[in-house]
Amino acid sequence: MEECPALRIMKLLGEKWVIVIIKELSDKDRRFNELNRAMKISSRTLAKRLRELERVRIIRKNISKGTSPRTEYSLTDAGRDLMKSFKNLGDWLDKWKIKV
Repeated sequence: MEECPALRIMKLLGEKWVIVIIKELSDKDRRFNELNRAMKISSRTLAKRLRELERVRIIRKNISKGTSPRTEYSLTDAGRDLMKSFKNLGDWLDKWKIKV
């Protein structure tokens, strides 16, 4: 029997900091330390969440080549599409005047 879509979504997005990471990457690519400073979470937790999001292909890790390599994280097409879903959920909250 296939698992309920709502439960699958909760497994993916229900971990602490996941939605905040996605939101932080929605406007621009960011380096690890930029995310860490903006979110004020432990480096260990951030690294774990980034690996999880990369594994499910919501974000990508971009390593530039050169004399001083840079590692940045960005949303994939799937991640950008997910942001549209967040906007739709926000519109739904507004439409039905749901306060949380």
